[in-house]
Amino acid sequence: MDRHFLEFWGKYLTDAAKGQKQLEDMAAWMGQGLRGFEYLATLFRKSYGLERFPEDSPEYVKTWKKAEQDFRRSFKDYLSFFGVVLREEHLALVKQYEELKETAAAQEETIKHLRLLLSQKMVDQGEAFKGFQDVAKEQAAQFQELMNSLSKAFKVGKGSKDSKTTSKEGSPSPAKKN
Repeated sequence: MDRHFLEFWGKYLTDAAKGQKQLEDMAAWMGQGLRGFEYLATLFRKSYGLERFPEDSPEYVKTWKKAEQDFRRSFKDYLSFFGVVLREEHLALVKQYEELKETAAAQEETIKHLRLLLSQKMVDQGEAFKGFQDVAKEQAAQFQELMNSLSKAFKVGKGSKDSKTTSKEGSPSPAKKN
């Protein structure tokens, strides 16, 4: 914190012991942009060295703006020591909380909808898989039937092999025609 801020508060708190009215004036003074309440404005100008400039000079305006920024920043830091949050920050956080709550509710609704769709797809996929299994079983049965037919045909063909003679090397030779 800057020393001017501490000097201001040191003087102010000493003076504040003189009466509660000053605390009320301080709140109003802060709300008016550090204007009005002449004794506070005088105290502010002295604490931040503004009395050395004429009030209508550009240096005074520039120094006033910087002093006001420093004062507000230091005041915020001072309040944070006590765990106080500025109203504007609090309201911004409340607004953000409400927006996030709405977003979360919308996302939960979307998740429910997607889960419902997924469960429906799983049922559809289960039915498709069952259909695939049925086709595979049918094809396996048809293949088995084909193999049985080929086996029978091969057995019939084996019977005609007996009518053939084999050569000495063991290779089949054509049957003799009479």
